[in-house]
Amino acid sequence: MRANPTALTRRRMLQTTTGALLAGAVTHAAPSAKKRIIVIGGGIGGLSCAYDLMERGHDVTVLEASRRTGGHVKTIYDPLPDGLYADVGAEQFTNPGYDTYREWVRKFDLPVMAYERRRKMYANVRGQWRTEEELAEAKTQREFGFNEREVAYMQEHGWKNMPRLYFGPMAAKFQDEYQPFGIGLDELDHVVLGDWLAEQGASETGRSYCGGSRLSSKEKPATESDVSALYRIWQDSIVKMRGLPVFKREVFRLKGGNQLLPDTFAKHLGERVRKNCPVTLLEHDANGVTVTFTEGPDKKEQTLKADYAVMCVSPMVIAGIKVSPGWPETKKFALAHTPMGMQSRIVLQAKTRFWEGDNLPSINFETGSSTMSLVYECAHEVPGESCVLMGSGPPVLAPADALAAFRKFYPGKNKDTIEQVIVHEWWKEEPYAIGCERHAFALGKLAQVWPHLIPPVGRVHFAGAAYDNLPWGQDAATRSARRVTLAIDAA
Repeated sequence: MRANPTALTRRRMLQTTTGALLAGAVTHAAPSAKKRIIVIGGGIGGLSCAYDLMERGHDVTVLEASRRTGGHVKTIYDPLPDGLYADVGAEQFTNPGYDTYREWVRKFDLPVMAYERRRKMYANVRGQWRTEEELAEAKTQREFGFNEREVAYMQEHGWKNMPRLYFGPMAAKFQDEYQPFGIGLDELDHVVLGDWLAEQGASETGRSYCGGSRLSSKEKPATESDVSALYRIWQDSIVKMRGLPVFKREVFRLKGGNQLLPDTFAKHLGERVRKNCPVTLLEHDANGVTVTFTEGPDKKEQTLKADYAVMCVSPMVIAGIKVSPGWPETKKFALAHTPMGMQSRIVLQAKTRFWEGDNLPSINFETGSSTMSLVYECAHEVPGESCVLMGSGPPVLAPADALAAFRKFYPGKNKDTIEQVIVHEWWKEEPYAIGCERHAFALGKLAQVWPHLIPPVGRVHFAGAAYDNLPWGQDAATRSARRVTLAIDAA
C-alpha cells in the first residue's frame, strides 16, 4: 500500500527549493559591494567557488583541513615508474555535460584528452563475458530475460538506452530540473522503484537494469535501502532535460592528471588558501560569520570573521564541525540523511600491456566482481611498455585481494605482468575527503531531505558534490559552486 506523501504546497516549494537552487540564474548589471567570504574546504568545489568570488572582486580565504588541496580530485605519480600516473579520485568529465567544469578548463587552457575507457567494453554478465556487439543482439537480450517490448526498444535505440523506455515519457512532467515535487508525482517517493517498473510492464531483468530490485515488495518487504520511483524518474528526467545521453560514452580527462585543475585554482588563489586548518566552530548570525580553526602542526587556535561562509565539505565532515546556533531541524535532518558513497581506487602497474596478445576487444572491463568492479587503462599517452590499469573496489581492500580478484576474473590466457598494486583507501588516506558522490536518497526521504539540503542557512551557503541535483562529482561541485558564487555576489 502506498503511504501518504509529505505535503508540499507550491508556495513552500518555491520558498524552500527553487528560489535558492536557481540562484545561479541571477544576473547583475553593476559590480556588487566587496564582501569577505570564508570557504571551508579546498576541494574542487571550494577552490572554484573561491576563485570565482575572487575574480568578482571579493576577499576570500579558503580553509582546507588536510595538507593538500583538491579533495576527491587526486592524481598520484609516486611510486609509479616511467612518468606514469593515476587519477585515484575523479576519473573523467563528459561533453556534452560538465558545462561549468569545461568552462574552467577552457579558461585556463588545460590539455584535454579523449578517454577510451568506455569504448569496446567487455562485460561479465552472469558469469559470461560478452562484447558490446553480443549485448546488442536481440537473441542475447532475450536470453537474459528482457521482454519483447524491451528488446524492440533496445534494437531501435541501443541497449544502453533501455531505461528511457520507462523513464523517458515522464520527463515532460518536469518543468524545473531542481524541483521534483508539485507535478503530480509526489506519492512515487513512497513507491519502490521495482514496483513502479513492474506496473509499467518491465521484466524482472528490465527492472534490475533500470536500478530496481528484481523482486517486488510483495516478494521482499520494502526497506529504506530501496530506491524510490520518484527519485529515479527525476534523475533520468534531468539528464534528458539537459539533452544528455543515458550512457556517457564520450568521456575525457586532463593530460597529466585531473588534479591539474584544482592545482591551477590553488596557484591563482595563492596565500588565500590555508592548508592544515581544520574548522572546529562556525558561529553565524544575521550580520556575518565567525570561524574558529586550528592551524599548522602546533594546532594553534585562530578565528576569522567574514560576511559569508561557504561549506564545501561532505555532510559527513560537516557533522564534525560545531555550529552555533545549531542548524535548523530541517537542515540538520537533511545533512544527516544524505547518503554518501565510499570506495577505494585500485591501481595495477604492469610491465607490459599483456592483454594485447589475448584477442580481447579491449581492457575496458565491467567485471561483475564486487572486489574490483571496473578495469580500464589510464595514462595511456605515456610512452614506454609499462602501463597502469585502474579499478574501483570497496572502501577497505588489501592489495593482495585486489590482485587475486583480477587474476580470477581476467578472461585472457596470457600471464599478466603486474608488478605493483596500490589501493587508495579514501577513508584512511584522505579523512577530510570522506564520502565521495551522493547516493540515492532512501525510500520516502526525498521530500524530507532534498528541499532543505541545498538552500543556505542565513549567511552560510553549501557547495560541493553532495549539493547539486545530479551527484556527478566534478560536475556537481563546480555547478553548485557557481550557484553559490552568483548568490553571494548578488546579495
